[in-house]
Amino acid sequence: MDRRRIRVLLVEDEEIHRVTGSLADVVARAVLRGAGADVDEAENGAEAVRLVRERIGGGGGGAYDLILTDRQMPVMDGHEATRRIRAMGVATPIVAVSSDCLPSDVHAFTAAGADDFTPKPLTKEKLGHILAKFQLA
Repeated sequence: MDRRRIRVLLVEDEEIHRVTGSLADVVARAVLRGAGADVDEAENGAEAVRLVRERIGGGGGGAYDLILTDRQMPVMDGHEATRRIRAMGVATPIVAVSSDCLPSDVHAFTAAGADDFTPKPLTKEKLGHILAKFQLA
């Protein structure tokens, strides 16, 4: 049985993680790809908004199936990126992945339009739960 490939946008704030990959980032990419995902990466919220806009505008092969975003990023943080993506009418599940996990941090993400929140590090188990929750695995 052929599985549909899912499109995931991974928004990572640390350049060193994007270049060399932390263990958690390597696990996230491996699990996503193992689940049949095509993974795009953005280095900040503004780039994430641009990539989403390009995809829904027809220039990037269709909308994303899942967006995973951190909170603290240069240029534009995850809260603002989430608000702007929602303002475009995008209903794609957005999951906040952050080490900032006080109830106020979680609330700020859900108020911005995120569908779920999981604390860092993003493990294989957490990622599996997210994919199952949104019926992507």
